[in-house]
Amino acid sequence: MTTLSRVSLVLDALAESRGRLSLSELAARTGLPRSSVHRTIQDLEEELYVVRTPGRPGYALGPGVLKFGMAGHLHLLSANRGQLVSLARATNENAELAIFSGREVVIVDQVASPERLKGVTKVGRSFSLHASCIGKALLAALPAARADDLLPQELERFTDTTITDKVELQAEVELIRRIGLAVDIEEHDRGICALATAMTGPTGALQAIAVVMPTSRFGAKSAAALDGLKELNPAIDLPNALKYLDLKKRAGLG
Repeated sequence: MTTLSRVSLVLDALAESRGRLSLSELAARTGLPRSSVHRTIQDLEEELYVVRTPGRPGYALGPGVLKFGMAGHLHLLSANRGQLVSLARATNENAELAIFSGREVVIVDQVASPERLKGVTKVGRSFSLHASCIGKALLAALPAARADDLLPQELERFTDTTITDKVELQAEVELIRRIGLAVDIEEHDRGICALATAMTGPTGALQAIAVVMPTSRFGAKSAAALDGLKELNPAIDLPNALKYLDLKKRAGLG
């Protein structure tokens, strides 16, 4: 394993953690020997990418990573803002931009429709990969083995339509991989449905773009939302995406 790979594993583990992590915890989460973690942490501390606070155990991300995160975030937003605005206007629904955040997916930008979905989807909110269309779309953009590695052992249930069987989820992700569209009918939040597609964006980063709306409007507006996503991602297989959308609507909406 390269030095860069070890650094990436350690930084990802710290980014995914809700609190500070000890050397032993980092070794357990990364699968690296404790001695390798210690050497990596020492190098990262020198550049302030990782810090310790006196009197508090463990390590956390430091100010050194901010310059990369802030610059990359602003570049990502400015490069995609026009597309989100066009999609929101075309569908009159929320358009959202999402990227991987460790083993979750996070909303990094949103253009709201006049009828806002208050308190449901917000910039900065993270979602489980298996229970959101943005997560499933991003998983489908990866090789199958890598996608499987990102999933937890147990798939958490958020609603009664959340897919919690790994075999079923893998089959759906493979279908999404072929057609370029993911659908979420109340799989993460009751009353909310969405469609998403993943692509390499103008910055070169893998990203997902979604149209999000209340369940009450999904039956009537989902086909138009699919058309809007197709404008952004010509790789969507429209005929088969429509079939998949229809199957999901019949199963989820009755």
